[in-house]
Amino acid sequence: MALEDSKHRNLHIDRTGLEVLRTQINGEIAPAPFNKLLGVRLVDAREGAVELTCQMKPEFLNKIGSGHGGFVSTLLDNACGMAADTMSRPGHAFTTMDLHVRMLRPVTLASGLMRVVGEVEKSGRSVTVTTGKLYAEDGTLLASATSSLFSLDV
Repeated sequence: MALEDSKHRNLHIDRTGLEVLRTQINGEIAPAPFNKLLGVRLVDAREGAVELTCQMKPEFLNKIGSGHGGFVSTLLDNACGMAADTMSRPGHAFTTMDLHVRMLRPVTLASGLMRVVGEVEKSGRSVTVTTGKLYAEDGTLLASATSSLFSLDV
């Protein structure tokens, strides 16, 4: 695990965030360990926007049978963070300062292969503001988020 973590860190030193994300899409590097655990897959990255997918599973349900709020928040945080990363310059990466999540409809097993979209609203030198949207496989909007992220030296 430590070897893979250092590989991610080293890539950020010499490449833009968008270049690093594209190496993940191309399979040159593995997803972050937490994303791998959840089955989150980065499928598209372009300047200012990303798209992820994740298959809803019983393990992601809370005690009343809907998607756990922490799971939904994690998906949106990933999309917002990766969207910000598309704007990062070499030697920098982003970390979340705040995340505001709105649960709009229940996430259920029927949500299927979910799509998570992250977009940059405003990119500044040290703070970037993003939005995220979580969609069910049928296109229904399930949740949305806004996030502020801080640029760090890596």
